[in-house]
Amino acid sequence: MTPGIPAHVATLSSDLQLAATAAFDAGEIIRNGYDQLHEVKLKGIGDLVSEVDQNADRAALAILSDDPRQLPILSEELSPDLTTSSDNLWIVDPLDGTSAFLFKTGPHFSSVLIAQRREGETQLGIVYFPITGEWFYAEKGRGAFKNGERLLIDKTGDLQNGWVELNQYSDVQYESDFFVTMRNQLRTAKGAGLVTQNAPYSGVAMRIAESENLLVAAIHDNDAASVKQAAWDIAAPQCVLEEAGGVFFDADGDRVNPFVARPFVVARSKKIADEVLGLIREA
Repeated sequence: MTPGIPAHVATLSSDLQLAATAAFDAGEIIRNGYDQLHEVKLKGIGDLVSEVDQNADRAALAILSDDPRQLPILSEELSPDLTTSSDNLWIVDPLDGTSAFLFKTGPHFSSVLIAQRREGETQLGIVYFPITGEWFYAEKGRGAFKNGERLLIDKTGDLQNGWVELNQYSDVQYESDFFVTMRNQLRTAKGAGLVTQNAPYSGVAMRIAESENLLVAAIHDNDAASVKQAAWDIAAPQCVLEEAGGVFFDADGDRVNPFVARPFVVARSKKIADEVLGLIREA
């Protein structure tokens, strides 16, 4: 395996090894660019992109293109066509947490997300934080891992004593009624012990999976009119968190479909997610 990738990855599938190599190469672009100045473009209010995103995308796609099956590749910057009808494809977010990266809000926000879908189901996912060197990965039915060690949620916690992170739109016009209600309900006597809104990042699901603090859930707003959480944001973290024992539930309490833009809850357990969604029913 490439130096820097956990040796444990080599004991799993060749597909996971290929994804890890792609994530590592993209991550090198991110890591080397962390303390540099960048050309920044505005895709929308608060929605930024830089040459690092695009170069990291090229690096990942160069590796995944070596897949002899020539699976289609859906990536945020270079091939973002969400209308793809393929059930078998690679999904890439070359730099999740771009704003956190550009504003340098902390080294633990930005990651590379790579997933593979087969027969309409996510079969593997990698979430690599190149600045901190953390690797989270999973294969469906084979468990989740962090840096070669098994990742398993053993403390579900509870909402009223827990911490909930909110991932909001920068452009308020797309903010959903679900998100507004949830933000208010979480700050009541039946809500969470702590409610925060940090720099947005899909890798927050990995912090939930670690169970190293009282972070028990995250709420992601989403609107089909301007998708905030697309398949490249969802597929890899969902695979890892679910294999670790956590859940991705939409506003109706159903398992999240990465290709359907709806607000959703990420939580350590179904119990926590049900408590969160119960706040909406009471509103």
